Amino acid sequence: MVSERPGEELEQIAARVVESLEELIAVMKEAANQVSCGRPVEEIQVGGYQLYLARKNPEDSKSCIEAIVCTMDLEDYMDLLESAAAEEGLCLDDAAELEVTMPEAEFGENMVTGGFGNFVGVSVELHNSCLEELMESVCRLLVERGLAVACVPDEDVVFYLPLRRPA
Repeated sequence: MVSERPGEELEQIAARVVESLEELIAVMKEAANQVSCGRPVEEIQVGGYQLYLARKNPEDSKSCIEAIVCTMDLEDYMDLLESAAAEEGLCLDDAAELEVTMPEAEFGENMVTGGFGNFVGVSVELHNSCLEELMESVCRLLVERGLAVACVPDEDVVFYLPLRRPA
C-alpha cells in the first residue's frame, strides 16, 4: 500500500493530467476570445466539445456572458487521473484506505454480552488522501491557466473559464 507520495511526484502526475486536457483548454480559451470579441456564438468552432455559456442572468438570453463552461463525466475524469498516475507508476487504488466505524456496544440488565442495536451508527468510508492531493494539484495547475474546476459528486467535473473584459 502506498502511504504517501512526495509532492513533486504528484505535481508531475498533475502536469500530465493537465497536458491531456490541453485540447479542451485551448478550445475553451479560443471560444472565450471569440465571444469577448463579439463573434456570434453560433459561429464559434468548439472542436466537438459541448461548451456552455454562463450568463449573469440565466433567464435572460440577452444578459451579459460571464464565462465559458464545459463539463466532463466524473468517471471519465477519474479514468484520466488514474491513467496519468499509472504512467508514473502510482496505483491510486492501492492508496485507498477503508475506514469502518462501529457503534458502542449496548449492554442490558440481564445481558452477558453486548449487542449492536440494529447496527445503528455503523459507517464505512473509503479515503484516498493521495487522490485528493492529486486532484488539488490538478486544480491548482488549471487555476494557473485561468480555469476554475469543480467536482459534483457522482456526476460531473465542471471547467469554468471567465471571460476577459476589454479594458
